Amino acid sequence: MSVDEVEARPRRRRAETVERLLDAALETFAEIGFAAATVEDICRRGGFTRGAFYSSFHTKDELFAALFTRETARNLARAEEQLAGLEDEDDPVTVAVERCLSAFRADRTWVLVHTEYALYATRHPEAASALRRHAEQLHRRLTLLIEAAATRIGIRLTLPANRLARIVLALHDGVVIREVLGGSPGSGSAGDRAASDLERTALLLLLRSATSADPSATH
Repeated sequence: MSVDEVEARPRRRRAETVERLLDAALETFAEIGFAAATVEDICRRGGFTRGAFYSSFHTKDELFAALFTRETARNLARAEEQLAGLEDEDDPVTVAVERCLSAFRADRTWVLVHTEYALYATRHPEAASALRRHAEQLHRRLTLLIEAAATRIGIRLTLPANRLARIVLALHDGVVIREVLGGSPGSGSAGDRAASDLERTALLLLLRSATSADPSATH
């Protein structure tokens, strides 16, 4: 084993520990809420000691920041992957909606945790400030993704990409919450289907009204 490999092992173990702590935090926050969850609850679920937690994070809020970064990065990567090749589709707007709806079924738990933390932040100014910074980073990245996709597909946006990004985020989060209220996770209930149909219809109407053919495009 090389010196580089030996030196890399502690970093790899620490990265694995952080990932397991984030997984445990996501499950714990979803089950009992951010405010109610304790460091002990998170450690117990992940099989860690308090020392392992504090070697990676100073506070629950710092852990939530890392969780926000991880979950939003995953969602954006998933969206970027789903939007690849749209320029070859006859109806890229419809295909984009169908692909993204299918991909984003997995982020339901995160939307609930994020929403619950937002409620917590309304009573804690420092948390609110941090959440605004995280949200702006997400908004900027989604705006860039929309602009790149529109250029590649050959469509013109009839409203600024940053405004479209805000509407898409608000629509998706709101519908997911409505879906949860209408049925339990994975239930396949009429409430779940109605919420999915609502999001599909709303996104199609939004994107069709917000885009038009670009005369300079070859597609």
